[in-house]
Amino acid sequence: MTKFSIVIPAYNQSQYLSECIESVLAQTYKPYEIICVNDGSQDGTRYIAQQYPVKYIEQVNKGLSSARNTGIMNMTGDYFFPLDSDDMMTENCLQRIADTIAENPDADIIAPSFKCFGKYTDQVILMPNPKLEDFKFINGVPQNRIGYFSAIKKDALLEVGGYSPKMTFGWEDLHLTINLLSHGKKIITIPEVLILYRTKEHSMIHEANAHATELTSQIFKDFPSFSQ
Repeated sequence: MTKFSIVIPAYNQSQYLSECIESVLAQTYKPYEIICVNDGSQDGTRYIAQQYPVKYIEQVNKGLSSARNTGIMNMTGDYFFPLDSDDMMTENCLQRIADTIAENPDADIIAPSFKCFGKYTDQVILMPNPKLEDFKFINGVPQNRIGYFSAIKKDALLEVGGYSPKMTFGWEDLHLTINLLSHGKKIITIPEVLILYRTKEHSMIHEANAHATELTSQIFKDFPSFSQ
């Protein structure tokens, strides 16, 4: 049986946290554990998280990469699955991923398709099983072929050291994926909407894009082949 550790980093998103956790608890294939990492929130995150059967961890604010790495270091399952505190799973999400793992035991990353809600309502069906070259920048624009919400083997994460703390302003998931693929890891995508991705007027992706030059430079520094 596949053991999924769902890691929910939380930073001042208490108004959405209950919906997020309840979507995980409602899974037809039950998670092995749910870990909520409170990354120095100043709202009611602690009180909401502690109402649910989750492993609750609190730390001073260090950013998303650090919060997810804290989850990785405290997980006891076989697969790490990050879920931001304002997003949700469809009820068959983990079942479909578990089935895909059973069919593709050599896969290290299982990436589901998703649907946006909130400000935007796009549906994103992922391309089949992208390779490292599919993530190369085109005219200076990063090509992130999968969402941050992917099931990843814990052993693979430990091999590459988890998320890079250098990606302070964002794109930490793209950096991780490039790192994993550079180490020979394999992605399998699922062409079915399994995640509901909340879009807002102001979100972390806006801050990341505002620092695109710095983030691009860091990726090119860490992975020189991507600058060619």
